[in-house]
Amino acid sequence: MIRLAVEAATDFCSVALAVDGDVCVREDLAPRRHAELLVPWIRELLAECGIGFSDLDALAVSRGPGGFTSLRIGLGVVQGIGLAHDLPIHAVSTLAALAHCADPGGHSSHVLALLDARMSEVYAACFETRDGARRLVGSESVGSPGLLTLPHDGPWLVAGSGLVSYAGELERVLAGKVSARRPEVWPNARSVLALADTVEPVPAWDLEPKYVRDDVAN
Repeated sequence: MIRLAVEAATDFCSVALAVDGDVCVREDLAPRRHAELLVPWIRELLAECGIGFSDLDALAVSRGPGGFTSLRIGLGVVQGIGLAHDLPIHAVSTLAALAHCADPGGHSSHVLALLDARMSEVYAACFETRDGARRLVGSESVGSPGLLTLPHDGPWLVAGSGLVSYAGELERVLAGKVSARRPEVWPNARSVLALADTVEPVPAWDLEPKYVRDDVAN
C-alpha cells in the first residue's frame, strides 16, 4: 500500500508518504506558507522513494476544523491529485489527528484536543480510549474556552494550541481534571496516515471540509 497524507489545517504544515509501512515526512511550523511548501514537498517525497503519482493507492488529508485558508489549501492540493489520478481520499478529523499526536500509543484513557479557533474561541473534541481504540465522545465543537464543558472529570490529557492561547480561561474549566498538558503538540500528516483506515474513503469530487464554524475566515 502506497498512501500520501497532508495535514495543512493549522499553522503546522506536514506531508507524509507511506510505502509498504515505511513513512517519509516533510513538516514545519510554517504559518501562511502552505501554498508555497505543499506541492514541492510532495514531489520531493515521491522522488525520494522513487515513485510517481500513478503509483499511489490512496490519499489522506486533514478535513478540519482549522484555519479557513490553510485548510482549503491542503484540501485543494489533495483533491487535485485525487481527481487527476482517480484516487480515493480518507478525510480525517484534524482534532482526532491532534489527539493521536498527543498520545500515539493510546495510553491515556481520555484526551481533550484543543485548537485555537481565533476570535477568542477554541475548537474542541473529547476522546476516550477503550480496548485499544480511540473514539470521539460527543461532537466536535467551537466556542469560548471559558464555557467549555467536559463529559466527566477525567483525568484528561489536554493537547494543542488552544492551551497556549487561552491558558487563563481554560484553567478555570480544567482545574483538577488534567493528568498532563501538551501545548506544543500539533496535528501532523503521520497521524493522518495512522488514522486513515478509521474513516471510509470518498471519491475526490466528494471531498468536503468540516469547518465546525462555517463563518471562519483567517
